[in-house]
Amino acid sequence: MSSSRSPLPRPDSSVLQSFRGDARVSAALHPLETTLLIISGALLCFMPWALGTMHVWSQWISLGLASAAFTVAIINRRYRGELAPQGDFRLVMWPKLIRFPLFSLGLVLLGYILTQALNPAWVYMSDGKYRWLEPVAHISWLPSGMDTPFADMNAWRVLVIYSTAWLLTCALWVGVTRRVTVQWLLTAIAVNGALLAIIGILQKVTSSPYILWVLKEANTAGYFFATIIYKNHAGAYLNLAMMLCVALLYWHFARAERRMERASPAPVFAFAAIVIGLGVLLSNSRGAILLLLLFTLIAFIGFIVRCSLYRGEGRSPWTIVMLCAIFALFIGLGSYFLNTGKAFDRISKLIDEGRTDSSVITRNFAREATFDMARDNLVTGWGAGSFRHYFPVYQRHYSEIYDVTWNKDTKLRWEYAHNDYVQLLAELGLIGAGIIAAMLGCGVRHLVRHRVWQRPHLMFILLALVITALHGWVDFQFHNPAILILWCASAALVGRWAELEARMAR
Repeated sequence: MSSSRSPLPRPDSSVLQSFRGDARVSAALHPLETTLLIISGALLCFMPWALGTMHVWSQWISLGLASAAFTVAIINRRYRGELAPQGDFRLVMWPKLIRFPLFSLGLVLLGYILTQALNPAWVYMSDGKYRWLEPVAHISWLPSGMDTPFADMNAWRVLVIYSTAWLLTCALWVGVTRRVTVQWLLTAIAVNGALLAIIGILQKVTSSPYILWVLKEANTAGYFFATIIYKNHAGAYLNLAMMLCVALLYWHFARAERRMERASPAPVFAFAAIVIGLGVLLSNSRGAILLLLLFTLIAFIGFIVRCSLYRGEGRSPWTIVMLCAIFALFIGLGSYFLNTGKAFDRISKLIDEGRTDSSVITRNFAREATFDMARDNLVTGWGAGSFRHYFPVYQRHYSEIYDVTWNKDTKLRWEYAHNDYVQLLAELGLIGAGIIAAMLGCGVRHLVRHRVWQRPHLMFILLALVITALHGWVDFQFHNPAILILWCASAALVGRWAELEARMAR
C-alpha cells in the first residue's frame, strides 16, 4: 500500500501510473493509529526539551505517555467504510504483541531489575555530611541490588526509565501498521531536532549563561547546549536526529526520481540536516563531531555512488553539482559566522594530545576501575542504579579519578563510568547484559530477514543506531533517557519500515 495519497489514474495513463507506483490509493489512518502517532510524537519531542529527561519529574511524565501509547496500540481495531476500501475487517492486536520477541525479553529484563530492587544486599546510610553503604541480610542465590535514594539513583528509577523504553518500543511495533505513520513520526523527530539546534545556536550566538536564557536553577555547570544539560548528550542526540533526517531526505529524493516528480520535500530535509549538523558542531562535543564527520563521509560516498549508478532518469549532473555547491556554501558561511572553528580546534587537540588529554586519561582510569567493579560480581552485577554508590570502593585505588588536587579533604564523585557498556556489566552482570544482547540479536535477525541492505534509506537509520551505540563506549549516552528512548523508538521504526516495504514488494 502506498504511503502517500495520490489521484486515481486516468485510463490513458494507467500503464505509466502503474510503473511509477501511483496506481494504488492510500486509505486514511485508523483513528487509533493516529492517536498512537500523536502520543508517541509528543513523547519523543518532549524528552529533549525537558532538560534531556534527566530529572525525576520528566521521567514520570515520559512513563505516563509511553503507557498511554502502549494502551492505545493494543486496542483491537475495526476497519470499515473509507478505512477499508476492500471490505470491512477487524484487526486483533495482542497476538502480534505476544509474538514480538522484545516483549517477552523486555519482561524478563524488567523482572530481573525488579528482583534486584526487592532483594537489596546493601542499604544507603547518611549522617548529613557523609554517606556510606551497610550490608544487610538478603537472599544470596537471587540477584541483589542496593537500597539507595530514588531521587539520586536506584533500581526503581532505572525500572521507570527502562519501562518507558520498553512500552514505547512495543507500542510502535504493534500499533504501527502503515509506512506513512513511520515517516510522519520520523519527520516529527527531524523537525524537533532542527528546532532544538536552532535554539542552541541562538544561545551560543547570544552567549547565554542559562538554558533558554532564563532557567537559572538548571544544573548545567555551563556545559549545556539548547535544553540538554550536558553538551555530549546534546551532540549525541542531535547526531541521531540528523541521521534520521538524512534517511528521510534520501527516501524522498529517491521517490521523486522514481516518479519523475519535479518537486519533493528532500531539499527541506537537507536544510534541516545542515542546521542540526551545525548544532552538533557548536555543541563542542568532540566525540559527536568526529562521529558526525564519519557519517557525513559515508553518506556522501553513498550519494555519489548512487548518482553514478542511476544516470538515465532525466537528471542533469549539473543539478547535483549545483546542489552540492549551494550546500557547501551554506555550511561554509554558517561555520564562519558561527565560529565553529573552536570545535575543530578541540578535535585537533584531541587527536594530537589524545594520550595526554586529561578527560581521556580520567575516562580510561574510570573504565579500568569499573572493570574491577564488574569482575567482583560478574554474573549478577551489583544492581541497577548502584554504580555511583559503590564505585568509590574501586575508585580510591586510582588517585587520578579520586583525589581533588586543590582540596585534599574533597573526593571526586563519579555518577557514571563514561562507558555505557562497562557500567552495564557492573550493574546488571552477565545475565542482564545477556538479555539485552539477545534483544539486539533479535533485531538484527529481523533486519537481515527483510534484506535491509537493499534499501539505502533504512541503512541510513541503521547506521545512525550503530554510530550512536559507538558513542556509548566513550560516554554515558544511553544513561540519558532522551537518547535511549529515541534510539529504541528508531530501532522499532526501522524494523517496522523494513517489514512493511518487504510486504509491499511481494
